[in-house]
Amino acid sequence: MAHPTPSLTVVVCTRGRPERLQASLAALEREAHAGFDLVVVDQSDEPLRGGEVRVIADPGRGLSRARNVALRETRSEWIAFVDDDCTVAQGFGRALLDVLSAHPQTDWVSGHVGGGGRAHGGDLPLVTTFSVQRDRVLSGRWTLPGSIGFGVLFAVRRATAERLGGWDERLGPGVAAFPAADDMDFNYRLLRSGGVAVLSTRVRAVHEQWRSPGELAVLQRGYLRAWSGFAAKHLRSGDLIGGVWLWSWGVVDVVHMAKSALSRRSRLRAELAWAKLRGLAEGSVAGLRTRW
Repeated sequence: MAHPTPSLTVVVCTRGRPERLQASLAALEREAHAGFDLVVVDQSDEPLRGGEVRVIADPGRGLSRARNVALRETRSEWIAFVDDDCTVAQGFGRALLDVLSAHPQTDWVSGHVGGGGRAHGGDLPLVTTFSVQRDRVLSGRWTLPGSIGFGVLFAVRRATAERLGGWDERLGPGVAAFPAADDMDFNYRLLRSGGVAVLSTRVRAVHEQWRSPGELAVLQRGYLRAWSGFAAKHLRSGDLIGGVWLWSWGVVDVVHMAKSALSRRSRLRAELAWAKLRGLAEGSVAGLRTRW
């Protein structure tokens, strides 16, 4: 049975990265014939002006806040978010709309995100890529939040995002204490509430790998600080088993990087493992002290 094509808005949230933003928008504008609206939520000191893309200038800071602004300021049935350093593949628009039409009961769709522009050799791990080798449908309370995708590229049903209260503005890029895990917190709440996620091989993009090794160490430290903070959030909010379970996956992440460093005899990966461990410890303390 054929289902009508749902309405869709694709949103790019950005702050102070005009060159990367232009590349991301150029790829999306080539896909606009598929039938979606394109919106930029811009927190830059000098927001983007002109052109045919709708720009929402947001004087605040934080990716979670920007996503909530998009949720309030758009009206489509579905909202897709694409990072400003992510380039969608040709056919992205039609593929995403086809998947949404084919799965009228789902809450979430994500696709394959590869890594591009890698400039520092094979020893530097890829950041925020997501491999989708086959189409899958995932759900369940104990599905790992990262197994359904990351904030770099996803689509969510508006009604679901509103039911969950949007994104937690105490988490995510732009928040000093917990500069990540905004996506993992949202994914966890979606899955815990009974949400269903679809992973599609047809929806594809590339996440540019532009950070230096030093920048990556800072990023990974922030990732684990935020991960353990978000785990502590749920623990302190009464989800004791869930909070401990989430925190334990942070430990697994640190151990995995340490083992990788040993097997490769990689000083760089050892530094990343140390950065992750520091972040895990810092976030655990900060998360338990925070009044969520």
